[in-house]
Amino acid sequence: MATAFETTQDTVRSAVTQLSTQAEAALSNGKAAMEQVTAKSKEAVEASMKSMDEMGEMTRANVDALMVSAKAATTGVEQLMAHLTEASKKSFEETSAMVKTLASAKTPNDLMQLQSDFAKTQFDEAVAQYSKMTEMMVKLAGEVMEPMQNQMAVATDKLKSAWTAK
Repeated sequence: MATAFETTQDTVRSAVTQLSTQAEAALSNGKAAMEQVTAKSKEAVEASMKSMDEMGEMTRANVDALMVSAKAATTGVEQLMAHLTEASKKSFEETSAMVKTLASAKTPNDLMQLQSDFAKTQFDEAVAQYSKMTEMMVKLAGEVMEPMQNQMAVATDKLKSAWTAK
């Protein structure tokens, strides 16, 4: 019976050793898997933080471009209004002077000639003013849109490089 007892004891020891080895292997594998999960999670968090930083930078750049555009628009509108004010003042002064000149006309023919000359001059001046205003507005539109277009080009380049990197 001692032999059977010893055999059973050897079998139990062998089973315990085998279970111990398997438990250590499972523990080691589990530890390696957890380390791998931790490393992948850390990489994902770092990539997310980088993306968030890039988005923050892009947002700041967008706001800056918008502010530059708004400043250009404000300056341009002020210049347009100053031009309109000056043109209106000049037209009022010319019309006032013309009224005085018309009052001094001696004959109806003189009056008609003065009125005709004044109308022609005013028409030519109006065409010139409209041309200048159109030129100013086209320039203003370009100045207002330039910062936004530049920022859009930067964003497009970043998206393009992000798509091609994958």
